Amino acid sequence: MRVKLVSTMFLGWLLSHFAAAQHDLNLSPVRASFPEKPVMRTSSESTVVGSVTSENYTLSGKDYNLVLSTSQLPALALTFRSPDALYKDASEALLKEHQGARQLSYQEAKVGGKSGAEMSFRGGNGDQGKARFVLVGEKLVVAEALWKNPASQAEADRFLNSLAIAD
Repeated sequence: MRVKLVSTMFLGWLLSHFAAAQHDLNLSPVRASFPEKPVMRTSSESTVVGSVTSENYTLSGKDYNLVLSTSQLPALALTFRSPDALYKDASEALLKEHQGARQLSYQEAKVGGKSGAEMSFRGGNGDQGKARFVLVGEKLVVAEALWKNPASQAEADRFLNSLAIAD
């Protein structure tokens, strides 16, 4: 009886420890869950159709890297580019960020319950990667994960699958 009580208490502690370890990020209407608190950086870039302001949330673990990026696009950009063209532009830019990276697949996908796109890629250093793209109003949302092994892929998949878009 005592062993069962101790094992039940340990299991409860273990579950609460891992549940508490998750860091839910709520950027109305976008939500995602990181294993720990990510670092946030903002950037702004001038383009021919207007300014693009981005918020990038990054978490680098031992064997993985997770990024959630939201970019406020100029209304004019949405007039001249379809969502799929914007996703393809973003996927090409993402590949350029990872020197030597190559695309393995690109397809339409449901992202956070909305129509979007998904790209699988291999980083220049051999890491596996996946990125999901979705347009929410005038915001382009990109969730990106890179991993080195099956254990870190599980963490990357949890992050990517946690992406939700509120209506």
